[in-house]
Amino acid sequence: MGRSVRDFYKDTKGAVAATVALSLVALIGVGGIAFDYARLAGLDTELQGAADQAALAAASQLDRQSDAITRADKSIQSATNTDRLAANFTRFANDSKGSTVNLTTVYCSAFDDSKADSAAPCTVTTDPTKAQFVVVTTAARVANYALTPIVAAFSSGNVTAKAVAGVQSSVCDIAPLVVCAPTPDFPTSADIGKGIVLKPLQGTSGNYGLLDFGAGLNGAFDALLGFGLNGCQATSATVTEPGTKTPVTDALNTRLDVYNNKNNKVCGSGSTCTPACDTATGNGCPAANARKDMILRLADKTINTPTNVSPTQAQANTAAASLTCPADGVGALEVPVAPVVGFPRDTCHYGTCAGTGFAANVGDGAWTRQAYFTANHVGMESAAATSAGKAFASLSRYDVYKWESTNAATLLTTPQRTVSIASPSTPKPKNNPTSYDWTVQTQCGYPAAPAARTAYPKQKDRRVLPIVAADCTAISGKTSFDKLRAFDVFLTEPSEDRTYPGTTNGKEIYGEIVGPSSTAAGGSGFQYYSRNKPYLVR
Repeated sequence: MGRSVRDFYKDTKGAVAATVALSLVALIGVGGIAFDYARLAGLDTELQGAADQAALAAASQLDRQSDAITRADKSIQSATNTDRLAANFTRFANDSKGSTVNLTTVYCSAFDDSKADSAAPCTVTTDPTKAQFVVVTTAARVANYALTPIVAAFSSGNVTAKAVAGVQSSVCDIAPLVVCAPTPDFPTSADIGKGIVLKPLQGTSGNYGLLDFGAGLNGAFDALLGFGLNGCQATSATVTEPGTKTPVTDALNTRLDVYNNKNNKVCGSGSTCTPACDTATGNGCPAANARKDMILRLADKTINTPTNVSPTQAQANTAAASLTCPADGVGALEVPVAPVVGFPRDTCHYGTCAGTGFAANVGDGAWTRQAYFTANHVGMESAAATSAGKAFASLSRYDVYKWESTNAATLLTTPQRTVSIASPSTPKPKNNPTSYDWTVQTQCGYPAAPAARTAYPKQKDRRVLPIVAADCTAISGKTSFDKLRAFDVFLTEPSEDRTYPGTTNGKEIYGEIVGPSSTAAGGSGFQYYSRNKPYLVR
């Protein structure tokens, strides 16, 4: 019995139990910290992901439209699935506040990422037409610890997250022209149908420049001669240096079947000339409907009368009977001497426009519809109005153009021959003051383009030009610009040095605002021609 007691005292088995008992508190603390920290780290990752996804979703809506901020907020905070682009939830927070991650947003017109502080870099704006960046912050959430409170350590951890996103813009398959917008939301629905004059941007005057993506003026010329830029280019591109824009308008004139050099070729700044109408690519080809206010003038004829009484129209027609209009329409086109009426300009562009600066280049949409129909489509006013689904007094020039194109077989005759009588010259001969020579002028208009053309069903009409509207109030020379959106302009007349129907020079472009750009098959013009890609800044 005594031996057993002594053995018991000498036995060391189970001695570790005391050590474990003494270190149990520390072991629970260490394990609890690991377990609870993993939960806290998971919550932090979860909230940061929520902030990142929300910032990207909100930034994708920053398209400079008047409702951009409203849509951006709805895309991440709306209660309806139809508005939300990102619905974020938390699985690690256990603070009894539900699974929804609440967010706050701040919008910036500029963000300087070189500044470390997440607030100072942001130039805060509430103007949706200027917002380019969004700062998203999640509401603080709590992870209540499970094990660390046992050892009287921390009981919970608070986590919040912040993300900044912006939008990268590019223009795609568009004419390399940038037009200074008179207002940040230009063009609005109220601008549709208004005439617009595009004048070369030089110094602080003018309102359009060229997008230079590395090929300079020749590249811009080639793009205008064709269907626009090939692919997408970042809008960090610059406007070309001020200078002659004549090659640009030469390229645009081909769309109305007007070519320089009298030989259906267009020459750039050098000696190389490119074929005006390449049937393999469509480059340089005119629109099928090329009705315009320019004519090919034939040789004059003379009628002599014994008195200062104008010959009759029948006499003039007889004098010009031998003159026929060439089918190809190749020649030196000029402004008509008698009414061959193309699409008239807005009446306000004859000097009565209100407004200054860039706004003065936009008309009021009032044009002489009746004069155009009297000259070209007598008695067909109702037919055109019915086709457009509008009252005749509300027809835009583009409405009429589409109606003409649809009914080309009957309306676009080729060519349109006009004979007129000019004022008499000095009485002939001098010793016979009762003898007068009258000039009979014959001119040929070409409402349908006689030049060959290949139709491209996926391409837009050659007379509809998708261009970039930009905020470039302070632009001058070769500099960057702030892109707003893409919009369509219908080319109403060729660019020529002229005083009729209004004074312009060969470097200026006149057209009518059609509205925001859309593809030939429809769809969102802004996203098609101006692609926006959201990206995380931090």
